[in-house]
Amino acid sequence: MNNLYKAIFAVMTSLALVLSSTAFADHKRHSHKSKNHVSYAKVIHVKPIYKKVRISYPKQLCWHENVNKPVKRRVSHSSPEAVVIAGVIGGVIGHELGKNNNPELATVAGAIIGSTLVHNANTQYYRTGEYRIEQRRHCRVENRYRTERQLMGYRVKYRYKGEVFTTRMRQHPGKRIPVNVEVSPIRKRY
Repeated sequence: MNNLYKAIFAVMTSLALVLSSTAFADHKRHSHKSKNHVSYAKVIHVKPIYKKVRISYPKQLCWHENVNKPVKRRVSHSSPEAVVIAGVIGGVIGHELGKNNNPELATVAGAIIGSTLVHNANTQYYRTGEYRIEQRRHCRVENRYRTERQLMGYRVKYRYKGEVFTTRMRQHPGKRIPVNVEVSPIRKRY
Protein backbone atom coordinates (compact mmCIF):
# COMPACT_ATOMS: atom_id res chain seq x y z
CA MET A 1 0.00 0.00 0.00
CA ASN A 2 2.87 2.24 0.80
CA ASN A 3 4.36 1.66 -2.63
CA LEU A 4 1.02 2.45 -4.23
CA TYR A 5 0.95 5.87 -2.57
CA LYS A 6 4.47 6.50 -3.71
CA ALA A 7 3.60 5.60 -7.29
CA ILE A 8 0.47 7.79 -7.27
CA PHE A 9 2.46 10.63 -5.77
CA ALA A 10 5.16 10.28 -8.44
CA VAL A 11 2.58 10.24 -11.26
CA MET A 12 0.78 13.29 -9.83
CA THR A 13 4.04 15.19 -9.39
CA SER A 14 5.10 14.40 -12.98
CA LEU A 15 1.70 15.43 -14.30
CA ALA A 16 1.80 18.67 -12.32
CA LEU A 17 5.25 19.46 -13.68
CA VAL A 18 4.20 18.85 -17.27
CA LEU A 19 1.04 20.93 -16.94
CA SER A 20 2.80 23.79 -15.18
CA SER A 21 5.60 23.91 -17.76
CA THR A 22 3.12 24.12 -20.65
CA ALA A 23 1.09 26.71 -18.78
CA PHE A 24 4.22 28.69 -18.06
CA ALA A 25 5.34 28.45 -21.68
CA ASP A 26 1.88 29.57 -22.81
CA HIS A 27 1.94 32.45 -20.30
CA LYS A 28 5.39 33.42 -21.45
CA ARG A 29 4.24 33.38 -25.04
CA HIS A 30 1.19 35.57 -24.26
CA SER A 31 2.59 37.71 -21.45
CA HIS A 32 3.74 41.14 -22.47
CA LYS A 33 5.68 44.01 -21.25
CA SER A 34 4.38 47.23 -22.67
CA LYS A 35 6.93 48.54 -25.12
CA ASN A 36 7.56 52.22 -25.48
CA HIS A 37 9.04 53.99 -28.42
CA VAL A 38 9.45 57.60 -29.44
CA SER A 39 7.56 59.06 -32.35
CA TYR A 40 6.94 62.64 -33.47
CA ALA A 41 3.73 64.67 -33.54
CA LYS A 42 3.00 67.81 -35.55
CA VAL A 43 2.58 71.00 -33.51
CA ILE A 44 -0.56 72.83 -34.63
CA HIS A 45 -0.74 75.72 -32.11
CA VAL A 46 1.56 77.29 -29.49
CA LYS A 47 0.34 79.89 -26.99
CA PRO A 48 2.72 81.56 -24.51
CA ILE A 49 1.69 81.52 -20.85
CA TYR A 50 2.48 84.70 -18.90
CA LYS A 51 2.30 85.50 -15.22
CA LYS A 52 2.21 88.99 -13.69
CA VAL A 53 5.06 89.50 -11.24
CA ARG A 54 5.63 92.43 -8.86
CA ILE A 55 9.27 93.52 -8.84
CA SER A 56 10.90 95.77 -6.23
CA TYR A 57 13.69 98.16 -7.17
CA PRO A 58 15.46 101.00 -5.28
CA LYS A 59 15.06 104.60 -6.42
CA GLN A 60 17.01 107.57 -5.08
CA LEU A 61 14.91 110.66 -4.40
CA CYS A 62 16.73 114.00 -3.99
CA TRP A 63 15.50 117.51 -3.24
CA HIS A 64 16.92 120.91 -2.30
CA GLU A 65 15.95 122.70 0.87
CA ASN A 66 16.55 126.37 1.70
CA VAL A 67 18.38 126.87 4.99
CA ASN A 68 18.91 130.22 6.76
CA LYS A 69 22.53 130.33 7.85
CA PRO A 70 23.71 133.05 10.24
CA VAL A 71 26.43 135.33 8.94
CA LYS A 72 29.58 135.38 11.10
CA ARG A 73 32.17 138.13 11.10
CA ARG A 74 35.77 137.81 12.16
CA VAL A 75 37.14 140.22 14.75
CA SER A 76 40.75 140.28 15.88
CA HIS A 77 41.50 141.41 19.44
CA SER A 78 45.25 141.02 19.21
CA SER A 79 47.26 144.19 19.74
CA PRO A 80 50.13 145.06 17.42
CA GLU A 81 52.51 144.90 20.40
CA ALA A 82 51.51 141.24 21.10
CA VAL A 83 52.11 140.30 17.46
CA VAL A 84 55.58 141.95 17.50
CA ILE A 85 56.55 140.27 20.80
CA ALA A 86 55.40 136.89 19.48
CA GLY A 87 57.42 137.48 16.31
CA VAL A 88 60.56 138.23 18.33
CA ILE A 89 60.11 135.16 20.54
CA GLY A 90 59.46 133.01 17.45
CA GLY A 91 62.57 134.42 15.80
CA VAL A 92 64.76 133.54 18.81
CA ILE A 93 63.38 130.00 18.92
CA GLY A 94 63.85 129.63 15.16
CA HIS A 95 67.45 130.96 15.39
CA GLU A 96 68.30 128.45 18.15
CA LEU A 97 66.76 125.53 16.27
CA GLY A 98 68.45 126.46 12.98
CA LYS A 99 71.99 127.17 14.31
CA ASN A 100 73.65 124.40 12.35
CA ASN A 101 71.90 124.83 9.01
CA ASN A 102 70.69 128.29 8.01
CA PRO A 103 70.14 130.50 11.11
CA GLU A 104 68.88 133.56 9.19
CA LEU A 105 66.17 131.61 7.38
CA ALA A 106 65.14 129.80 10.58
CA THR A 107 64.92 133.16 12.42
CA VAL A 108 62.60 134.66 9.76
CA ALA A 109 60.43 131.52 9.66
CA GLY A 110 60.17 131.44 13.47
CA ALA A 111 59.13 135.12 13.56
CA ILE A 112 56.39 134.61 10.95
CA ILE A 113 55.05 131.48 12.67
CA GLY A 114 55.05 133.14 16.12
CA SER A 115 53.17 136.27 15.00
CA THR A 116 50.63 134.19 13.01
CA LEU A 117 49.89 131.98 16.02
CA VAL A 118 49.24 134.96 18.28
CA HIS A 119 47.05 136.65 15.69
CA ASN A 120 44.95 133.50 15.11
CA ALA A 121 44.63 132.78 18.84
CA ASN A 122 43.10 136.20 19.44
CA THR A 123 40.74 136.19 16.44
CA GLN A 124 37.08 135.52 17.30
CA TYR A 125 33.95 135.02 15.23
CA TYR A 126 30.59 136.39 16.21
CA ARG A 127 27.09 136.41 14.72
CA THR A 128 25.95 139.63 13.23
CA GLY A 129 22.21 138.94 13.33
CA GLU A 130 22.22 138.72 9.55
CA TYR A 131 21.27 135.54 7.69
CA ARG A 132 21.90 134.28 4.21
CA ILE A 133 19.95 131.57 2.42
CA GLU A 134 21.82 128.44 1.36
CA GLN A 135 20.46 125.43 -0.45
CA ARG A 136 21.22 121.99 0.94
CA ARG A 137 20.69 118.80 -1.03
CA HIS A 138 19.01 115.88 0.71
CA CYS A 139 18.60 112.36 -0.69
CA ARG A 140 16.98 109.12 0.42
CA VAL A 141 16.42 105.72 -1.18
CA GLU A 142 12.91 104.30 -1.44
CA ASN A 143 11.70 100.96 -2.73
CA ARG A 144 9.49 101.28 -5.78
CA TYR A 145 7.46 98.54 -7.42
CA ARG A 146 6.53 97.72 -10.98
CA THR A 147 4.52 94.90 -12.47
CA GLU A 148 5.80 93.00 -15.44
CA ARG A 149 4.81 89.90 -17.34
CA GLN A 150 7.13 86.93 -17.13
CA LEU A 151 6.99 84.02 -19.54
CA MET A 152 6.16 80.84 -17.61
CA GLY A 153 5.91 78.36 -20.49
CA TYR A 154 3.80 77.39 -23.51
CA ARG A 155 0.45 75.70 -24.03
CA VAL A 156 1.00 73.38 -27.01
CA LYS A 157 -1.62 71.66 -29.21
CA TYR A 158 -0.31 68.83 -31.30
CA ARG A 159 -1.74 66.18 -33.62
CA TYR A 160 -0.75 62.53 -33.52
CA LYS A 161 -2.39 59.96 -35.81
CA GLY A 162 -5.39 62.24 -36.40
CA GLU A 163 -6.08 63.01 -32.73
CA VAL A 164 -5.43 66.39 -31.10
CA PHE A 165 -3.72 66.61 -27.72
CA THR A 166 -2.71 69.50 -25.46
CA THR A 167 0.28 69.78 -23.14
CA ARG A 168 2.28 72.44 -21.34
CA MET A 169 6.00 72.92 -22.01
CA ARG A 170 8.69 75.19 -20.59
CA GLN A 171 10.34 75.90 -23.95
CA HIS A 172 8.93 76.59 -27.39
CA PRO A 173 8.55 73.19 -29.08
CA GLY A 174 9.19 74.13 -32.70
CA LYS A 175 7.28 72.42 -35.56
CA ARG A 176 7.10 68.96 -34.03
CA ILE A 177 7.52 67.35 -30.64
CA PRO A 178 8.63 63.90 -29.56
CA VAL A 179 5.86 61.76 -28.06
CA ASN A 180 6.17 58.57 -26.10
CA VAL A 181 4.07 55.81 -27.68
CA GLU A 182 3.18 52.72 -25.65
CA VAL A 183 2.27 49.51 -27.44
CA SER A 184 0.57 46.59 -25.69
CA PRO A 185 -1.74 43.81 -26.93
CA ILE A 186 -5.44 43.78 -26.17
CA ARG A 187 -6.25 40.73 -24.07
CA LYS A 188 -9.42 38.79 -24.34
CA ARG A 189 -10.48 36.99 -21.23
CA TYR A 190 -11.69 33.39 -21.61
